[in-house]
Amino acid sequence: MRSTSIFRKTVLLNPCLGLLFAAVVLLALAPRALHADTITYDVTLTPNPGSAYGGVGVLTLDAAPSATGLSVYTATTGLEGLSFTIDHQTFTLAGDTSALVEFLNGSIYDITFAEQIGNSPYRFDLQTSGVYAFYYNNELSESSGTFSASVAPNASPVPEPSSLALFGTGVLGVAGAARRKFLA
Repeated sequence: MRSTSIFRKTVLLNPCLGLLFAAVVLLALAPRALHADTITYDVTLTPNPGSAYGGVGVLTLDAAPSATGLSVYTATTGLEGLSFTIDHQTFTLAGDTSALVEFLNGSIYDITFAEQIGNSPYRFDLQTSGVYAFYYNNELSESSGTFSASVAPNASPVPEPSSLALFGTGVLGVAGAARRKFLA
């Protein structure tokens, strides 16, 4: 009789410990996910009248810019990704490690970026206060315009703390109900 009781407690205790361990791991990893502040912007390059090429871009930062003052991001401090597509040519941060992005009072203010790709130089420059120049045709022609950025829609939202807490209490509730059922 005693060996049956010990066996029952051991069998019932192990699943409960497993669920408790899973809940602890979930709660330990949750703060890391909750503080994922990476923010992505869609950049639009609008050509001036008479200019041939506009384009699109993506800018990724490791943290949101401050709502007040100047926020500066470089390839070594906070600028996670930067790419532009103009005339089917893609320009990336890998080509310019001196890239600089500045936000003033939470709005994009400046992107300084330059890259040359291909044998026939396609050179792309974004410089001060929202203007760009795209050189093509062996740098004999130029297309210019302005750029703007807007926060990209988040494709995979980060769970909020209350959702994780609700999930955790649900897991613990199921574990408690299972334990009571097996003990009865």
